[in-house]
Amino acid sequence: MNKFANFFKEKSVLYLIIPFLILGFAFQLIYGKSQSHLIINGVHNNFGDFFFKYITHLGDGIIFPVLIIVTLFLKFKWSLYFFTASLLTLLFMYLTKQLLFHGMPRPIAFFENLENLYLINGVKVQKSNSFPSGHTTTAFAIFTLLILITKNNYLKFTFALLAVIAGFSRIYLSQHFLIDVLAGAILGVTIALISCLIIDKICYKNTK
Repeated sequence: MNKFANFFKEKSVLYLIIPFLILGFAFQLIYGKSQSHLIINGVHNNFGDFFFKYITHLGDGIIFPVLIIVTLFLKFKWSLYFFTASLLTLLFMYLTKQLLFHGMPRPIAFFENLENLYLINGVKVQKSNSFPSGHTTTAFAIFTLLILITKNNYLKFTFALLAVIAGFSRIYLSQHFLIDVLAGAILGVTIALISCLIIDKICYKNTK
């Protein structure tokens, strides 16, 4: 349980991830699902359009196998963390998107014939399976693990910031609602912590 306790004591988590979740849920409660998205969708500029169009790929699933291979040459245990997290992410995405919340409309479908959303050229916007955000889940799972395995505080803050930015990009691009991203963030952190627990307690229970 050490990783669970230590993670929530990390300054990068206390100052970035937790405030992001608290402010996000407060915003969601005040304005609701649809209005909160319209407010965020109304805030755009050229830099943001370019930046978020590409930074959102930090949540692409291909990042998992890349990190699994890279960490394999650094520390085998780390590679197992990422491998386990990748499997759990696939499992939870299937359970949520394909079974529990299958077909839930994304912003472009939700607001069809109601509002003209600001969309960015070159970004293919999806229409269904909105909840939770898979990109956000992946990003938070990956960056939570990176926060846990690195000792450099500057890198920890960088990883936490990248997780938050990747999550926010999904709303900025109108790929997801705020609630989708908040759920994905919590799910991603949970997946990372469970992955560490599985590897530490089961695979390495007889080692020191």
